[in-house]
Amino acid sequence: MTPDWTAWLPALGLLAALAALAWGVQWLRRRQASAVGGGAALRVTAQLMVGPQQRVVVVELDGPAGAVQLTLGVTPQHVRTLHVQPLGVGRRSAGDAAPAANAPATPPRYADVARALSAEPQRREPTV
Repeated sequence: MTPDWTAWLPALGLLAALAALAWGVQWLRRRQASAVGGGAALRVTAQLMVGPQQRVVVVELDGPAGAVQLTLGVTPQHVRTLHVQPLGVGRRSAGDAAPAANAPATPPRYADVARALSAEPQRREPTV
């Protein structure tokens, strides 16, 4: 008695139909998720490893009040918000004209802050 390969056709057809169904469901879910969310509402802008399992991550997200940039400290135990900065609708590029008069001043440079701190007299903790 020789095995007949045509006996396997219904099983192979069912397997192909299940694989096509699984692919179709996955494709449909991906398509609906992007249509509902309107694209990428969360973008990882940058990340920096600061330890074996610690990193600082900069994330931009589109919230109901507008775009926001979050600086997060990420460890295996928790995620902590380090800084929140709202992003304006019309962000300026580096080649744009000078900033408007009501725009905030640029933050101080690290060297200037270090110089100012070193010029202050040293404070001592009270001894008991």
